[in-house]
Amino acid sequence: MQLIDGEFLLSATDLSKHLACRHATTLDWKAAHGEIERIHRNDPSIEVLEERGRRHEAAYLNYLKDQGHDLLVEGEGLERTRSAMKSGAGVIAQADLRNGRWRGRADILLKVDKPSDLGLWSYEVIDTKLASETRGGTILQLCLYSELVAEIQGRMPDFVHVVSPGRGFQPETFRLHDFLAYYRFVKSRLSTVVDGAKPPETYPEPVEHCDVCSWWPACNDRRRKDDHLSFVAGITKHQIKEFRQSGITTLAGLAPSHQQARLQLEYRNTGKAIYELLPAEPERGLARLPEPSAGDIFLDFESDPFVEDGGIEYLLGYVTLNDAGGSQYTLAWAVDRTNERRMFEQFMDMVVRRREEYPDLHIYHYSPYEPVALKRLMGRYATREDELDRILRAGLLVDLHSVVKQSMRASVEKYSLKDLEIFFGFKRETDLRDARQALQAMERGLELNDVDSIPADARTAVASYNREDCLSTLHLRNWLEHLRPPGPRPPACTRKSERSPGREASTDSVVDEAFNERSA
Repeated sequence: MQLIDGEFLLSATDLSKHLACRHATTLDWKAAHGEIERIHRNDPSIEVLEERGRRHEAAYLNYLKDQGHDLLVEGEGLERTRSAMKSGAGVIAQADLRNGRWRGRADILLKVDKPSDLGLWSYEVIDTKLASETRGGTILQLCLYSELVAEIQGRMPDFVHVVSPGRGFQPETFRLHDFLAYYRFVKSRLSTVVDGAKPPETYPEPVEHCDVCSWWPACNDRRRKDDHLSFVAGITKHQIKEFRQSGITTLAGLAPSHQQARLQLEYRNTGKAIYELLPAEPERGLARLPEPSAGDIFLDFESDPFVEDGGIEYLLGYVTLNDAGGSQYTLAWAVDRTNERRMFEQFMDMVVRRREEYPDLHIYHYSPYEPVALKRLMGRYATREDELDRILRAGLLVDLHSVVKQSMRASVEKYSLKDLEIFFGFKRETDLRDARQALQAMERGLELNDVDSIPADARTAVASYNREDCLSTLHLRNWLEHLRPPGPRPPACTRKSERSPGREASTDSVVDEAFNERSA
């Protein structure tokens, strides 16, 4: 959004941003008028995302060229784009488009055999996106590009297309006219805002767009100052709406009638972390903890879901106990598919061998992610199916996150492993800021297919971070075991060397789940 000679120039990004968060539009308006300063957010992950986008687009252009499209033209500048369209260029990349205050740069214009003012041909818009799912903001951008293309060629395209990685460059096609009414509504609403003498009063409600928005620091500070209900652990948008309708707008205001808010407010006022056990229920919470075993395993993955072809589990770490009463950490790196398979197989084989010695062992983890990762790896490589099936059937995997959520309330904003460490006294040696930078360095190298660029000290820091996650999971289990009241334990696990009834159906469901998105 730019204000030039008293008139706003608006882009496709402004349109999709307005759909995602009206408050961001308000802040952009104020910044354009000089009422507030813009915030420049230096986020290395966004830079990597942009580079991946450029590479994905270049790969698709090469694909189109290999498919025999007769001409590739860079559409730099509006007049050059117009000339390329009038000449019948087969493919126009980075096409500059503009009409009045609206402008955009379409990834690709593809020539199709539909007559227009240009001749016996016209153009449709293709967007190369990294996201696996096409969202509303993308559709609105494509509608704007198509409208700008229509101004040049004299007819609105019939279709728009999105090309995402992992689909063999086969586009997802949308009928444009299905979305034009909503597009015009959002476009008109944005125009009304920017043309006003002042923007409407909006509030920085937390939305998904916050993750990539440069205004996030200012918005988060305001929510903190206002004691926003979103800081109550586990609260949903629907609940926030209902509380507001009842006149409750702050965490402090909610505390008298809401136990989670009460604990957080008490922690804020006293500085003393507190928790309260919930009433015991059969087969829930602490009652789900199995009898500890000397063979127990404490597992944690490090992964990058944005690596091409479905992400990668690039580090598997686990802690086991030893006869001296201490613990031993084992890790395996997997920065390519060959080593990812080997890592998975070695872990599964280790579990099988260890169960021979410790039939009562369990595998502890924090969050649902680890079972999903194991199922995904099994499905990806079609290996160790029987072994994983037996582990799942025997109930060896124990999610301590579920145990915590079902057994207690705690004075934390998030029930993450790190937030809970204040209760069981685990002290980390790895600075979390250093770990975050190391994780970003790993992700950059993996996502850009440049693993040689990953510094050795980044790998060291990530390994240390993973090790401490495993050890923290061990300490959490021990703390929960200390809190657990006497009572029945879950049935002891038994080894199964033969297929059990209905196994085929069970394995099919495991394979289906193996391709789910990361859920933690």
